[in-house]
Amino acid sequence: MNPDPPSPEPETRRAVIARDAGLRRISSTTRWIATAVVALSGGLALIASNAFHGRAATTATQSSSTTTPTQQSTSNGQQTSSGAIQQPAQAPQSTVTQQQPVVVSGGS
Repeated sequence: MNPDPPSPEPETRRAVIARDAGLRRISSTTRWIATAVVALSGGLALIASNAFHGRAATTATQSSSTTTPTQQSTSNGQQTSSGAIQQPAQAPQSTVTQQQPVVVSGGS
């Protein structure tokens, strides 16, 4: 009677156990790295938001906003308020001449 050759089952079982342990380690490492990246991104965003404030919603008030409008004399001798909108002395003139637009169709 010939003895049966040793079965490869213990070697296979050890290999499967080692593979599973490696997969668990990689999975855990991946989770830790992902958590660290999210935390680092949040920290950098917080630092950037504190470092770069952007523009203020309100600007410093000018002295003319707190004082009453002063009277100014115009070239024709009339008194006007500095806060009032004045009409121009002459209507604006167009500097662009009217031309037909050039349309190119097709192309070859």
